[in-house]
Amino acid sequence: MTRAVLFDLDDTLFDHRSSSAEALRRVQRAHDCFRDVPFAEFERHHSRLLEEMHFSVVSGRLDMDEARRERFRRLFESVGASAGPDVCAAAASAYRSEYLASRRAMEGAEALLRAVREHAPVAIVSNNMLQEQKEKLEFCRLATHVDVLVVSEEAGVSKPEPEIFWIALNALRVGAEDAVMVGDSWDADVIGARRCGMRAIWFNPLRLRSPEPEYGVPELHAFVPTAAALTRVMN
Repeated sequence: MTRAVLFDLDDTLFDHRSSSAEALRRVQRAHDCFRDVPFAEFERHHSRLLEEMHFSVVSGRLDMDEARRERFRRLFESVGASAGPDVCAAAASAYRSEYLASRRAMEGAEALLRAVREHAPVAIVSNNMLQEQKEKLEFCRLATHVDVLVVSEEAGVSKPEPEIFWIALNALRVGAEDAVMVGDSWDADVIGARRCGMRAIWFNPLRLRSPEPEYGVPELHAFVPTAAALTRVMN
């Protein structure tokens, strides 16, 4: 029996990819040096930079504003453009402004959370900053459907380490064998759940090939229709 459900947030319940793409398009349109770069390539490079700097932010080595400015400095550098501090700061500010304006939950996320909580408590387990994730949950009207929020900044440990999952499980007073983790990252969410003895469901809306098909990890490609998604999560 599934007695608790743990969800990732970014690119699982919260549509980070779409918000980031809208913000990047604004930056690309504003700078001549970026306009000839195919958007898919521009987006991939930005995503790599974001991932590279993410743990420096979570660990406290850089604050989010510093990391954002440095990310765009490197993005300018990648196309051979030399951008001073003011230009990098302006690009970072434009990105952030558009990102906030474009925030949205994944389609069907709120309805699924509401349905799950009729059967079991819900926790969010996220590798990010606490205030950032609280704001996303509130803005997307997901917060009222979440019982426990565990964020790596506050926990002092990140997925896929089992300790961060145990924090959530202990808060819900549920054993790993009675819970399921739903997330889009194979390394962080699927492998992390496996390390602490918990069942995992890979949220895979892009229908990517499984990195380890031999494990037969169940997949969820969308949260709609709600009834079908609920059946997959709870069974």
